[in-house]
Amino acid sequence: MLIRAKSAFAVLACIAFDAQAACGARSGANAVPLVELYTSEGCSSCPPADRWLSKLALADAGKANFLAFHVDYWDDIGWHDRFGSPAYSRRQRQRVAAAEGGDTVYTPQVMVGSNVRVAWSEAKKFSSVLLSAAGPAKASIALRVDPTPVGQWQATVAERNVGVATPGIRLWLAQYLDGQTTEVRAGENKGVTLHHDHVVTRLWGPWSLGGAENQTQQVAFEAPSSHWGLITFVQDRRGNTLQSLQLASAECTAID
Repeated sequence: MLIRAKSAFAVLACIAFDAQAACGARSGANAVPLVELYTSEGCSSCPPADRWLSKLALADAGKANFLAFHVDYWDDIGWHDRFGSPAYSRRQRQRVAAAEGGDTVYTPQVMVGSNVRVAWSEAKKFSSVLLSAAGPAKASIALRVDPTPVGQWQATVAERNVGVATPGIRLWLAQYLDGQTTEVRAGENKGVTLHHDHVVTRLWGPWSLGGAENQTQQVAFEAPSSHWGLITFVQDRRGNTLQSLQLASAECTAID
């Protein structure tokens, strides 16, 4: 259930986070584009894109946030991708349909906002896409992570619109893992050792954001043993990102 609280964002925006108890982040005045890679361990053309995402995501340049969604429709050819999910395959198709009304998907496929066919391997073209997706933010986000008495963690996301409210916007929260290694024993990548970063392991949402009020959402989760992080983002009905915000576990000494 979506919890509406007019003061929630103000509370999160002003709090001084205690690293021993919690940690948090807040978005700035400019929109940070969200880069979505749709990939699979069963796809022979995907490893270069995986390496490309790792290089940019771990550079922490602050120009964009990156998520690698592993689809499941390659599993039938002999290798089951442990990160693959039918939910991510559906998201890929829904993103394409919302942006351009089509239904053609492939891997590796990179999306930035409503541009669902980004030329990721061409540095100049990719930089141009990021530049066009940036600009003044249309939403503000605050993200906080707190320990719970039962040994889990609770993430609280607070969002508010900036300026004129945009219809059909929705809020998402993704958990990702870094430093993952897989030795592929079948399929197109048989014999290849793959490395993954910013690979999505959990996706919460979408939560509809219809009005100008501040809105909050909370989720409880167990922290993985390896390096992980959270990215929350607001997108409109065509997939344009109004704002995205990342919080890596390395930034939180209490939960790393």
